Parts: sequence; C-alpha cells; structure tokens
Amino acid sequence: MCDRWPGAGGTASALALGVVQAAERADAEAAFVAASALAQLTADRLQGAPRLVPVPVGATLPVRAGVRAVRFGHERLARGAVLLRGRLGLEQWHVTIRDLANVLAEAVLVEPEQEREAVLAGLKGALEPLRAGVPSAALRWLRGLRAEPPRWLAPSGETGIGGGLRPADCAALAGRFAQQHPDRDRVLLVLGVRPEGSYLAPLIAAALTDLDFRHVVCRTVRPEGPLLPEEPQLAESVRRIGGVALLCDGPPHTGAALGRVAARLVACGFATERVLPVYPSASRSDAAPPIPALRPYPSVVLSAEEWQR
Repeated sequence: MCDRWPGAGGTASALALGVVQAAERADAEAAFVAASALAQLTADRLQGAPRLVPVPVGATLPVRAGVRAVRFGHERLARGAVLLRGRLGLEQWHVTIRDLANVLAEAVLVEPEQEREAVLAGLKGALEPLRAGVPSAALRWLRGLRAEPPRWLAPSGETGIGGGLRPADCAALAGRFAQQHPDRDRVLLVLGVRPEGSYLAPLIAAALTDLDFRHVVCRTVRPEGPLLPEEPQLAESVRRIGGVALLCDGPPHTGAALGRVAARLVACGFATERVLPVYPSASRSDAAPPIPALRPYPSVVLSAEEWQR
C-alpha cells in the first residue's frame, strides 16, 4: 500500500489530511492506512513520553529563598499544567484515531464496493475532528515525528513490490485462527507489533469481528519498552477472564520482536498456550524452518503460497 502513502513524509498533519481526502474519494484502504499510521504516531509518543509527577493538591511552595523561589514555583506549576493538559489532549486524540482506524479496517473488508462506499459515507461525523487538522494540544507532542509506512501490505487488486499482502490475507489469518479456536465468546486481545502491526492488527481484528467473535480488543505495542503503559490493567483483565492474546506482525525473520512481546505477556501471567503469534510467512510451508523464538507458542501462520496474488 505504499503507493497510497500520504505525502510530506508521514507527518501527523499530512496523515490527518490524508484520512479525510481518501475517505471523501471513497478509498477505504488509503484512509485506513493513513489513520493507522496516525495511530502509530500517537501510540509511540504516549508510550515513550515520560510520566509527569503529580503535584499534591494544596502543596505549599518553597518560600525560604524569597520571592524568586516563589515565582519559580509558580512557573513550574504552570508549565506542568500545560504539559498535563497537552498529554491528556494527546490521549483523547489517540483514542479517537485508534477507534477510527479500527472502523476503517472494517470498511476495507466490506464487499461489494458499493457497500464499502456506504460505510464510508456513514463515517462523515467521525471524520469531523480531522477536518480542522490535528488539535494543537496533540500536535505539540507529535511535531517532528514521522510514521513508518507499511512494508508488506499491497492494495487489493494491484501488484505490490514482491507481491505483497492483501487485506484478504489478514482475513485468511483470522479464518485460520477461527478454525483452531472456535469459541466465539472468548475475549481476544489483538496486539499489533509496531510498525507493521499497526496495519495488520486492525484488519485481523475486524475480520475476527466479522466472523462473530464477540469480544475483540485491538491495540498496538513496540517490542521494546513497557507493555501498554497507558492501559496497564488491560492485559491483566484479559488474562484474568481467560482471554487469549494474538500477536500480529509482518513476516518474521528471527521472530525476536514477536518473541519479546510474547515473553512480556507470559511474565504478566499469561499461559504460553494463550499467547498466539499470528503472522504471514515469507516462506513456503514446505520450506519454512521453525523460528526458535516462537517455538513455545502456538502460532497461526499463513505461508507464502497461500497469499493472494
């Protein structure tokens, strides 16, 4: 899908504009790619930004050093308030964009094309926050950052570089999971490993919802750093009620990124059989060597000869 990539190097403002323009021309795939990239940016910033130390209500300012210390204390509190409001604004913006990307993923999988256009027409209200661009509170945190485009996804009906995955391949992965795990009432936490998982995970989650799985939650993570620091209780809640974690990424070479996230989930209390790497393989099924980093986990794999061409 790189030929659908918005201009200006994937900045937040260019991506927001790309979502609106693609939706207005009824290009669900391009709108989805831009929204997923924007969600990637905001998630990276949130999960990498330092937490602010809260100032207790009613805390006194130091006065022994005189007026200058009091003035410095007021200035520090004012700066902290601005940063906190900005971060809260970024968190709210992230939820809006993340949910929009998930809805656009559902639109990508809708057939026929006329029905897809109807779905996009129904999203006009959801697109309103993007028409004015990225809110200033969020933009301050995102300025200078650039999202990474998809490397493996190719537009439906077009030939990508080296073939490329189609949205239908993500649906095929979801279908394979459904065959192996038919319980539609089980909670599924779909975790896309960024950057490629930013694009694959929402499509797989949308396909699972279309297959009547009733409790599907889609998030993205980086292999390094904390696991969902903005929602620290989410993984524990899924684990406690017997849910399953699906880890989505592009074709792995060593499996190290998927393996790191999987190990972190196991450290949180997930049983290894409830952590499932779900990914397309760049190798044929008769030639794919086992990936050592993923051996402990029951993977769901779409081999290279099964990709749609």
